[in-house]
Amino acid sequence: MSLRKRLMLVYTLLVLSLGVPQLVCAAVSPSQLPAKKTYKIAAEWALPPFSYITSNGSFAGASIDIMDKIATYNNLAFEYIPMDLARAEKELQAGRIDAIAGMTYSTEKSGAFDFSDPYFTMSDALIIPKEKRQAVHSISDIRSLHVVLQNRKPVLESLLNLRHSNLTVTRNQLSGMLLLLEKRADVFIGNKWTANVYLRHFRQQDNFIILEEVIEPADFAIAVRKGDDSLLAVINRTLTTMKAKGEINQLMNNWLMSESDVQIARLQKFIQLLATVLIATACVLLFIYLWNQRLKKAVQSRTEELWLLTHHLQEQRQDIADRDAFKEQILNNIHTGIVTFSMDYTVTSYNTRANEMLGFTGGFFKEKNYPPLLARILAHYRDNSKQHQSHKNALTKLEINESGVWKVIYYRLLTLHDAQKKQIGYLLSMTDRTEETRLEQKLVMQEKLHALGQLVAGVAHEIRNPLTSIKTFVDLLPSKYDQPKFREAIMEHLPAEINRLNAIVTDLLDYARPRSPSKEMYPANALLTSLLTFLRVTLEKKEIVLEQSCQDDIAFYTDPQQIRQVFLNLLLNAIDAVEETAEKKIIITVEKENAETGRITIADTGTGIESEQMKRIFEPFYSSKHNGVGLGLPLSYKLLRENKGDIRITSHPGLGTKVTVFLPLHKPEEES
Repeated sequence: MSLRKRLMLVYTLLVLSLGVPQLVCAAVSPSQLPAKKTYKIAAEWALPPFSYITSNGSFAGASIDIMDKIATYNNLAFEYIPMDLARAEKELQAGRIDAIAGMTYSTEKSGAFDFSDPYFTMSDALIIPKEKRQAVHSISDIRSLHVVLQNRKPVLESLLNLRHSNLTVTRNQLSGMLLLLEKRADVFIGNKWTANVYLRHFRQQDNFIILEEVIEPADFAIAVRKGDDSLLAVINRTLTTMKAKGEINQLMNNWLMSESDVQIARLQKFIQLLATVLIATACVLLFIYLWNQRLKKAVQSRTEELWLLTHHLQEQRQDIADRDAFKEQILNNIHTGIVTFSMDYTVTSYNTRANEMLGFTGGFFKEKNYPPLLARILAHYRDNSKQHQSHKNALTKLEINESGVWKVIYYRLLTLHDAQKKQIGYLLSMTDRTEETRLEQKLVMQEKLHALGQLVAGVAHEIRNPLTSIKTFVDLLPSKYDQPKFREAIMEHLPAEINRLNAIVTDLLDYARPRSPSKEMYPANALLTSLLTFLRVTLEKKEIVLEQSCQDDIAFYTDPQQIRQVFLNLLLNAIDAVEETAEKKIIITVEKENAETGRITIADTGTGIESEQMKRIFEPFYSSKHNGVGLGLPLSYKLLRENKGDIRITSHPGLGTKVTVFLPLHKPEEES
């Protein structure tokens, strides 16, 4: 049978199948709920691999698989109806079908139908006989040729713009391909996948060439009746989900990747031809020679790889050795002794400092025959295990005084872990601070002696002045006692000097042995009232402005008498500081620091304190005043510490001073 007759027979069968279309229903899995409605879906019957009737009469293709997925996602039933695109458009407008799968979008058709989001974009290609390949390179070379194409308006309009064009329009791509195969046309314009399927079906793939010329790209979408928003929303939502999961690309690849079969067949023929030529022309010796050369190259390549691996391994070993040596040098030169143990407390390693401290002799101690000091440390750790658990990783002090040898050791026992965070043993770090402790004790003793010397010098200095005055009067008493003016001077100055001596001794006793505070609730308002009552006359006399602000309901838990003495000293210092300045102002602020502590701030506009003086303001008998004793601030600081309080002073020369006192707030449960 000739090619023409066979083509006519296939064409007749396809036309008959168009007149009596096969109906194919999408399968619904038994686990799904029954569909509420069956939708009729039309698709082109001769557009493989997108939609076509198979040899067994079923309807298949990429567009059909996508519609099946949409039905499965939404528990719907689709009835597929194969037909020409022109007829499908009329049926959809008449309402006899619900949608068209695989319809290309155009502005003209969007006025008659609603289109879903596109799921595939393609461009028509040129299919030409192989003998015309030298004459046709692009669409501009088909002006004088007979061109057949499917009725797709955008492509048709582009070709009508070409002068001297001879066009034939068919209802579908199969009709156009048949005209091309029967040589009644020179060029066919259609999508390359469908053309490739028909060329392979008619075994004409070796006689024709597909030029992938980009001609009016079109989007494949699903068309529904105008206004059918519910079905369109379901389709668009499902397409979006499928795109996000990559399902659409997978489905399209399952159908379109078959194009590579042609290339594979050509490659197979080429390989067979090449193998025949090689077998016919090659001799056994050449084959053996080539094989030996190949083996030689492979062995050489492997040898080079092994050499590189060996060199790299040596470098790694050297690097590990260098790092181990570096770590060992660090461990052996630090001042801390390091000892490691296994899980059963067997010694596994120690550094040089640990050996010096513990006196290891010969190897590790498999029988746990520890040196005395190490045994003492481990025993001390076991005796205080609960304390170590509550203060994890904290340094522990061990003081030893045996046989006239006194040592102070600080140690820490940590757990060791491998790369998988599994415990593999213990690490003991220890430091001998015996000499440091001795030096600290000596330093403390020196500081005490120095402070005592300063205290004695200050007391002597302060007591010498009034004693000098008293001695002068006593020396003059025999010769001038009868003089009334002398007796008046004695009565005026002698008691004052004695009172001054008594005040110095009293302050010194208060500083040295302050009485225990008698704590009680002391409202902040009461503290301010008592201070202002005592100082009001002095403030008015010296024209000093006093501003105060106090939060309501603030009460401290302190000794009222001691705290009044503290703030009296601080306010007197502030009054002395602002007495010689142009702006005489003192600001007192009382507020809460937090739920536990209250804050009292005394800020003045005085002359301020020099930085060198700030370092010594809490030293006994140090005073910048010409008549000051130097016990006010030290005594105030001591009283505040006795009442669980604190004091902070900040000052800048010429800008004033701010004193902040922190005191504990009163709590109702403290009274009980």
